Amino acid sequence: MCGICGAIQVEGRPREVLPPGVLDRMTDAMAHRGPDDRGVYAAPGVAFGVRRLSIVDVEGGHQPFAGEDGRVWAAQNGEIFNHLDLRRRLERRGHRFTSRCDTEVLPHLYEAEGTAFPERLRGMFGVVLWDEAARRGVLVRDRLGIKPLYYARCGDLLLFASELKSLLASGLVEPDLDYEAVDAYLTFGFFPGPATPLAAVRKLMPGHRLVVEQGSVRTERYWSYPEPRPVAGVAEGEWVERVLDKLRESIRLRLMSDVPLGAMLSGGIDSSLIVALMSEMVDEPVKTFSVGFRDLGEGNELDDARSVARLYATDHHELELSLSEHPIDLADLVWHMDEPLADLSSLGFIALCELARRHVTVALSGQGADELFGGYRKHRAAAYAERVGWFPAPVRWGLGILAPVAPRRLRRPLTTLGARDAADRLIAMSGIVSGALRDRLVRGPLAALDGGAARRAIARHGRAPDGALAATLYLDAQLGLVDDMLHYFDRASMAHSLEVRVPFLDHEFVELCATVPPELKVRRGVTKHLLKQASRGLVPDRIIDKPKVGFFNAAVDGWFASQAAGVVADYLLDPGARYAEIIDREAVARLLRRHAADGGGGGDGYALLAVLMLEIWLSTYLPRALGGDERRAA
Repeated sequence: MCGICGAIQVEGRPREVLPPGVLDRMTDAMAHRGPDDRGVYAAPGVAFGVRRLSIVDVEGGHQPFAGEDGRVWAAQNGEIFNHLDLRRRLERRGHRFTSRCDTEVLPHLYEAEGTAFPERLRGMFGVVLWDEAARRGVLVRDRLGIKPLYYARCGDLLLFASELKSLLASGLVEPDLDYEAVDAYLTFGFFPGPATPLAAVRKLMPGHRLVVEQGSVRTERYWSYPEPRPVAGVAEGEWVERVLDKLRESIRLRLMSDVPLGAMLSGGIDSSLIVALMSEMVDEPVKTFSVGFRDLGEGNELDDARSVARLYATDHHELELSLSEHPIDLADLVWHMDEPLADLSSLGFIALCELARRHVTVALSGQGADELFGGYRKHRAAAYAERVGWFPAPVRWGLGILAPVAPRRLRRPLTTLGARDAADRLIAMSGIVSGALRDRLVRGPLAALDGGAARRAIARHGRAPDGALAATLYLDAQLGLVDDMLHYFDRASMAHSLEVRVPFLDHEFVELCATVPPELKVRRGVTKHLLKQASRGLVPDRIIDKPKVGFFNAAVDGWFASQAAGVVADYLLDPGARYAEIIDREAVARLLRRHAADGGGGGDGYALLAVLMLEIWLSTYLPRALGGDERRAA
C-alpha cells in the first residue's frame, strides 16, 4: 500500500510544474501511507511522488516504474492481484521486467493496451501514469473505490493525491468550502463523491480514469457498478456453491504477500467466514485480530471472535477498550479521516488497525458483504417497503404524511414505507439532517440552498433499479460503502501503515452477486440469507443466527449524552466555532441541551455528531493541513 501525488501540466509549453520543495511536501504529508520507501519522477510537464509500504518484492519494488525505453512511467497506491497472469502475457509479447513487483506491470500493460489498461486489472488501486511521447497523463481509480484519489485543477495544472492533506500541502489549492457538498454531508454523514468539502477538489469516482492530453482534462468510466440481473431457475444449493467458489478464488488472490498477513475478526458472520476459508489455504495458523469496547455491553463481540479463533486454532490477538478510561482524541481522529465523517465506527477500526500492525503488514477484512447480500436494518426495511409497494399510491403516501406527527420512534419507518421513490427511501432510512431539522439548523450560504443536495448526489448514479431492495443495495454500494465505510477503512489502516484487503469487493465477486435474486438476500425478514446458508458448517450457527451488531453505532446517542458537558460542548458551544457561519449555533445548543436532558434517547446523536465532526475539521484539520494557515474556510 502506498500514497501517490503530483501534478500534470494541462496546457502550454512543457515546463517545471512545481516550485522546489512542493513535491516533497506533498509526498511526505503521506509518509504514514508508505514508511518503507520514497520515490519521485519529474520531467517537463509532470512531477509525481510516491510513498511505499513494501508488500510484494520488498527489496526490488521501488516506485515509480518505467517501461523498457523509459517513455512510460507509473506508480500506484494499492495492489494488482492478477499481476502474475498479466506479467506472463506481457512477457510472451516481448516485454521484459526487472522486478517481481505488481506495479511494474502498469507501464508495460499501458504500452500494450493504451488507456484501456485498467480494464485488465483485478485489484484495489489508485494509479498515475505518464506517457512522455504522447504528452499524456492518466489517473485511474479501482472499480469499487477501495483506494482513494483526489484531484484539483489549479491554473494550468492538474494536481492529484491519495489524500486531501497532500493536495493542501502543495499550497496551491484554495480552501473555500463547497456548500452543496456540505449540505449533502449533513444528510448522509459523509461527502458523496465526486464532491469533497472543498470547492476546488474532487474525488475521481470508482471505475473511472482521468486523462490529461492536448490541453484538455476528461474523465471516462471504464466499469459500471452492475445493475441487478437476477438469474432464475438456479437452486439455492447451487447459488451457495457459486458464492463459495468465487469467494475462495478472491481470498486466494489476496493472500499474495511477501510480508506477514492476517485477518480482522469482528465476531460477526462476514469476518468469521473469511477466517474459515483462509484457514483452508494456509499452512500456519491465521493471525487474527479483534477489538471491543466494554461500554457497549452486548455490542462487544469479543467472546464470539474468541470462539471462532478457537475453532480454527488461529494465532489470536485482541484488545478491549473503555471509552471512559481511554478518552478519544477527536482532532487526531479527524486528521486521519481526512474529511468530516459522522461515523464513530472508525474509532474501533483505527484501534483494530493499530493492534494488527504490531504483528502483520497485511490483513483481510469482511467489509462489503452487507451491501452485496442485504445485511442492514434498512435492507430489511426495503424488503418490507417492497411489499407495501403493492398498496395503492395514496395509501403509501399517506404513511409519509403521518410520519411528522407520529411518535419519534415511528417517524423513520413510516417515512421509509411512504417514500415516493428510491432516493426518498434512502434518505428516509439513512438521513441524518434533513427536512424540518435541516431548516432549523442551516444559515448563511447553506440556508440559500434548496436542500436537494442529497437527492442530486443520488441522482448522479442514474436511475435506480426496480424493486425497493434492489434499488437500496445498488445505491448503498455506490454511496455509503465508498464514501463512508471504505473511506474510513483506508484512512484508519493507512494511519498505522497497514494494508487491508477486502475479498467480498473483488469486482468479479460483485458481478456474481448482481445475478443473485433479491429474495435470496433478504428472505422473510432474515438478512443475508444466502450468505448465511453458505456459512453453515464453516461458521458456528450461533454467530450466523445472532442479530447483527453495528460496531459502536448503537452507542452514539449514549456517548453524546455522556460527553455533552465535556469535549462535545468544548467544540459545539465555543463562541468562536467556525461552523457557526453556516449552521445556527443557538439551534445546535438547543439540540444539545435536549439530547442531554433525555439521556440520549431522542435520536439526535448523529445530527450532533455530523456538526461536531464538521467543526473539528474546520477548526483543527484545515489549519494544520494548510501548514498553520488560519484563513477561514467558510
